[in-house]
Amino acid sequence: MDEMELNETEMNRTTFIFIQEGTGGTFVKDESGNYTLTITGVVPYTIYFSDRPERVGGFAPMDKFLDGFCFGAIDPPNAAVMLREGENESDVVVAELTSPQFDETNSTLTYTAKVLDDYTFNSDWSHIISKADDAIPEAFGNVSIVIDDCPDSFVGCDKSWDEGCGRIKTGCCWHTWDFTCEACHNDEYYVNKCIEKVTIQPCSRNH
Repeated sequence: MDEMELNETEMNRTTFIFIQEGTGGTFVKDESGNYTLTITGVVPYTIYFSDRPERVGGFAPMDKFLDGFCFGAIDPPNAAVMLREGENESDVVVAELTSPQFDETNSTLTYTAKVLDDYTFNSDWSHIISKADDAIPEAFGNVSIVIDDCPDSFVGCDKSWDEGCGRIKTGCCWHTWDFTCEACHNDEYYVNKCIEKVTIQPCSRNH
């Protein structure tokens, strides 16, 4: 399928890091080889802040963050699960996170976690993930989860109601006003990009 690449503006967009915290938790391995990551005593909001040179930060209610962020199976976010096992022991587990569930009544947050050996963060957090090792503790104490930025996505283009003509790769940006990851440009931008893909019959954006 024909795809257009990210433009320079999107490549240089503001990137964010997201942090969630709790007082304890567990990693439970399932039959597929993945883990159920459970965080207990979880703080009911997600902290967000931007990389330099921007200075943007704030708090997103946990339920709104989980609904608005992209935890899909196709391109799930990387996360550094920073945890403390004892008085003087700490560890970092790097994983892809999907299927979040937040129980506000019991202050519990769960994810399906796929532990990674090979990973790349959009942001420069090498000083954190360099502490990662192969040991996966079954239970741990205080924990912070550092989640990578919104993943890239695609916008489809149509020649007509029943005929597609490819798609455009686009960056997704974190919107602080409604706590969502959405395509970085407006509809008019994508309509024009779709038109560029076809010279005989213009495309329209596929909603």
